[in-house]
Amino acid sequence: MRGRQDGYEVVVVGGGIAGLTAAMILGRSRRSVLVVDAGEQRNAPAAHMQGYPSRDGTPPG
Repeated sequence: MRGRQDGYEVVVVGGGIAGLTAAMILGRSRRSVLVVDAGEQRNAPAAHMQGYPSRDGTPPG
């Protein structure tokens, strides 16, 4: 894992749309970010995603 030697500035819990968007914006702001996610897809029943940059309308899988 990459990060600062003294730890991370931000820990994002959850790798869903909101968590990944937050991590992306923080990374662009040159912050050291760690995303923690269980890897379970909670939006599997959804037909498509909305609000995730560059992925609107695509299946969540």
